[in-house]
Amino acid sequence: MSLAIHQDDADILLKQKNILNEDNLEKYRVAGQITQTGLQYLISLINNSYHLKTTAKISVQDLCLLSDSFLFKLLNKQYVNKVIEKGISHPTTINVNELINGFAPEIDDEREFYFKEGDVVTLSLGVQIDGYTSQVSHTIVIYPTENNKPTGPLLGNNADAICACHIAIESVIALLGCSLNPEKLPQNLQSSKITGSLIRNLVDSIADQFNCIVLPGSKIRRIRRFLAGQAEGIVAERDFKGVVWDESHQEIRLLKQGNTTQDLIVSEKPQSTNNSSAVPNDEFFIEPGEVYQIDLKMSGLSNLNEIGIITTDEIDQFSGKNNKQDFNSKSSIFIRDFAITHQLKLKTARKMLGEVDKKFSVYPFKLDYIGNELIDNEKSQQEINEQIAKLKQSMKSNRLGASELINRHLIKSKPIQITKFVPLKEILLTSNPTGKHGIDLSKPVLPGMEIPLPNIGISSIKLKSLLKTGFNISNVRESTTIIINNNNNNEVLRLNGGEQTANINWIHSNYKLNQDLQDTINYLIQLTKDKRFGINLKTINPYKLKQQNASVESMQID
Repeated sequence: MSLAIHQDDADILLKQKNILNEDNLEKYRVAGQITQTGLQYLISLINNSYHLKTTAKISVQDLCLLSDSFLFKLLNKQYVNKVIEKGISHPTTINVNELINGFAPEIDDEREFYFKEGDVVTLSLGVQIDGYTSQVSHTIVIYPTENNKPTGPLLGNNADAICACHIAIESVIALLGCSLNPEKLPQNLQSSKITGSLIRNLVDSIADQFNCIVLPGSKIRRIRRFLAGQAEGIVAERDFKGVVWDESHQEIRLLKQGNTTQDLIVSEKPQSTNNSSAVPNDEFFIEPGEVYQIDLKMSGLSNLNEIGIITTDEIDQFSGKNNKQDFNSKSSIFIRDFAITHQLKLKTARKMLGEVDKKFSVYPFKLDYIGNELIDNEKSQQEINEQIAKLKQSMKSNRLGASELINRHLIKSKPIQITKFVPLKEILLTSNPTGKHGIDLSKPVLPGMEIPLPNIGISSIKLKSLLKTGFNISNVRESTTIIINNNNNNEVLRLNGGEQTANINWIHSNYKLNQDLQDTINYLIQLTKDKRFGINLKTINPYKLKQQNASVESMQID
C-alpha cells in the first residue's frame, strides 16, 4: 500500500526542508552533540565497569536503558517548546561478536547479559531533532586488564577488521569532502567527480588489503529529514542515493578471483540512472549541500581456511530450541507502519498506539519508552535500582498492548541479526530446482536486492536453508554522519565519532596497504589536516561531563 502525497507537498518535504540553512544546520549540530555525548557516556560506563572496575559489572540491558535515558535527558534540555518532534532515532544497541544488528534486550528480560574478556562490542545510537538525524556506531574491545591497563593489543581477524573499518571511514569522509573542491582529488583516482563507483572501489580496496569482507547491510547513503534508513525493508524511499553492499558483491568478487575465461566473468554494465528510483545503484554523484551516513561493517578472513559467503541470519526467541543450543532472544525494537490502519479492541493497545504516533512517529522505539518515567542518571545507585524495578512492573501491560499491534501489523519488529559464514562448496553443491525464484519476505532488504546471489541462481530462501551448514563469524562496525556544507566557509561537518569519542582500540594487524593505495589514503587524510589548502573538516564536540560511577553529576554545554 502506498500513501498519496501531492507533488507540491513532496517538493517541500524532500527538497525545501533539506536545504542546509542555518536553522537546519543548528538542529543537526545539536543532534550530533547529543550523540557524541551519549557515546562518550556509554563507553565510560563500560570502562568503569569492566576495565577500571570502579563499579560492579553492568549488564547489557542496564547499559541500554541507562544510555537511552541519558539521551532523552539531553534531548529534553534542547529546543523546549520550539520543535514539534525530537527523540531517539536509533535505540541504543550493543552487539557483541557475531551479533550485527538489533540487540537491545529489554529491562524485563529474565537473562542478564554480561561481557567477557576478548569480546568485540559494537555500540550504536542516534537521535533526531525535527527529523534531522545523527547516528553513530563504534566498536570497542573488552580487554583483560592488569593494574587497570590492557595486557596487550588485540590480534587476529577482529584486529584486521577494526583497522580496515577505521581507515575506510576516515578515507571516505575525506573523499566526500572533496566534492567541495573536486580539483583536490588524488590524480591516481582518474576522476573529476565523486561517484558511487569510486566510493565502492576505495572501500573494497581497503578491505581487500586487510583480508576483510564488507558485510551485507553496509552503506554510504544520503540522509534527509525523516529519511535516515530507519525503515528500510518496510518503506521504499524515493530518490534513494547511496552505495549499498549485499551478498551479490561478494559473489562478483569470488567469480572475478576464480575465473580466467570470458564466458564466466561477470559483466558489470552501468545501470541507467533514474533520479526517482528507490533501487540503489552506483551511478550517482556526490554533491555539496547533502548529508551522508557512512555505515561500514566488516569481518576478517584470516582465521578461515576456505572461501565462502558471509551473510546475515535472524534470531528470535525460538532459535536454538533443538539439539543445537544456539543463542536466542526476542526482538525489542519496533517501528510504526503508517500504511496500515485497524480498529483495535484492547484499551492498552489503543493507548499505546496513540503514544507511539505522538512521540516516535517514523522512528524505531522500545517498549520501555512507553508510559514510563525516565531513569534519572543523577540519582544514587540504590535509587536507580528502585526505578528499574518499577519499570519492570510496567512492562507487563506494554507487552500486552504490543502483542495486538504486532498481530494487526500496525508495528513491526526490527530483527536481531548475526553474521554467518557459509562455505562456497555448500552453495555450489546444493540442489536448487526453483533457481533464484524464491524471495524471503521476512528479511528486510532494499528494493532490487531481493536475490542475494543472482549470478549462480541462489535465492534468499535457498541461502536461508544453507545457513545450517555455516558457522558464526564476528564483525565490527563504524558509523558516522557528515554534512557537506557549501555555505560560506565550505566545510565538512562531522556530527559524531572522531578522536574525542571514538578512538580506535589498541590493536595489531599483520596486514598493510600496498604503496599506491597508501599514497592515495595518506593524500586524502592530509587534506583533512590542512584547513587552509585542503578540506575544512570540523568535528562536533560532546558536552562536558563530570562523571562518577554510573551517575552523571553535572553537565555543561560548550
